[in-house]
Amino acid sequence: MSNQSPDEEIVFLRQRVSELEKVLEHKNQLQQELEECNRKNAELAEVFQKTQEQSSLYKMIIDKALDWIFVKDKNYRYLLVNDTVAHSLGKTAKDMIGKDDVEINLPTEIVFGNPDKNIRGFRQDDQLVIAGETIHNPYDPIPCCDGSFYILDTKKIPLCNSKGEIFALLGVARDITDRHRAEAELRQSEAKLRQRTLELEQTLQQLRRTQSQLIHSEKMSSLGQLVAGVAHEINNPINFIYGNLIHAHKNLQDLLNLLSLYQKNYPDPVPDICEQTQLIELEFLQEDLPKLICSMQLGAERICQIVDSLRTFSRLDQAALKFVDIHESIDSTLMILEHRLNPQTHLPKIKLIKKYDNLPLVECYAGHLNQVFMNILVNAIDALEGTGSQDFLSEIPNPEISITTKMPNPQEIIICIADNGQGMSEEIRQRIFDPFYTTKPVGKGTGLGLSISHQIVTEQHRGSLNCISSVGKGSEFIIKIPLHQKNAD
Repeated sequence: MSNQSPDEEIVFLRQRVSELEKVLEHKNQLQQELEECNRKNAELAEVFQKTQEQSSLYKMIIDKALDWIFVKDKNYRYLLVNDTVAHSLGKTAKDMIGKDDVEINLPTEIVFGNPDKNIRGFRQDDQLVIAGETIHNPYDPIPCCDGSFYILDTKKIPLCNSKGEIFALLGVARDITDRHRAEAELRQSEAKLRQRTLELEQTLQQLRRTQSQLIHSEKMSSLGQLVAGVAHEINNPINFIYGNLIHAHKNLQDLLNLLSLYQKNYPDPVPDICEQTQLIELEFLQEDLPKLICSMQLGAERICQIVDSLRTFSRLDQAALKFVDIHESIDSTLMILEHRLNPQTHLPKIKLIKKYDNLPLVECYAGHLNQVFMNILVNAIDALEGTGSQDFLSEIPNPEISITTKMPNPQEIIICIADNGQGMSEEIRQRIFDPFYTTKPVGKGTGLGLSISHQIVTEQHRGSLNCISSVGKGSEFIIKIPLHQKNAD
């Protein structure tokens, strides 16, 4: 350095000073950068502390949540489970993290499903979520540690990274076991209540049917007793009259023969006899008296037929099952209703058409079956007279009632009673066998006749009673009963 000139030394020193200034400047920059780093480190430390606090808070919230919260990776292994999930399954979060549902010993049918038990299975839902779908399963059964089952309402959604790629799934499930149990109990209670209500309705209907049957049976019993009593009271004097008419006819014939002998042997009577003969018109009496006696005999026979019909209809001696001539029962009913079939002041005669097949004796409750014939025939007559409805129907110009009997097979007989009246609508037809249902005006019907008839045919005789009718085409009642009432009560 001593070999250098002063100028050279000055230049050298200036260079050193410049270098030192640069070093000092760089030091200052480093000091500033260090201070900035310290500041940022402090900020990062503060952020990290806050993040830890938030993470702890989030973990606390997740663990304390009553809902089941879990995260699974693409291999269906648990990345996160809250305490609710772990405790409900009798495990710890540590036991579950990194394992799938099979590895934590859940039943196979719960994992992979069981259609027979309406179980969808976790794996099926997990696969759909990993594929990008959101799944909601409102009935998700999970076995708990005590062997019973939780019922969960589960929703699963896919989780994506910053690139939009699905890397896991998030599941949130709510325990609805109590609600499901309450709903099941409610459904059971409702079912029991409906069953009880149905039983009460059936009991009420049975009581109504029994009441109507008792009323009608009492009515028919009283009618039967009255009919039988009238028949008995008429039978004695008519038998006396009918029996004496035979003797009266013989005695009258003898007297007329004797009178003829007198006229033949004494052709010239005294004036008093001639006068009396003209006064009483003897020739007319001789001709008319035999006709009069014959007419009285016919009338007495007619009364005897009516009495027999009354007895047949009442059937008080046939409360049990007996073999009966069905045609005789129908004819006895027609005999009682004959006055309604004959022409009246405002109504024409109702034509009666009978098509009887050759039927054997039928085992039945004859008195009850006669009630059926009576009820159906009365309704048919009412329909033809225009009194079968609250709306007055126009008169039928040529009213007819047809009665057909046949035996389609050796086990049953069929009785069809049809009229050519105005018929009835489908709505009315469906209700005609309901108790207390009637279309007749007030005071004309009780609504019990056809209901009782249906019970008699279906319940007592194990048969069927149906009606075919349409507006403007008349009505037909079809009675089917077995020929024999086997095992009847």
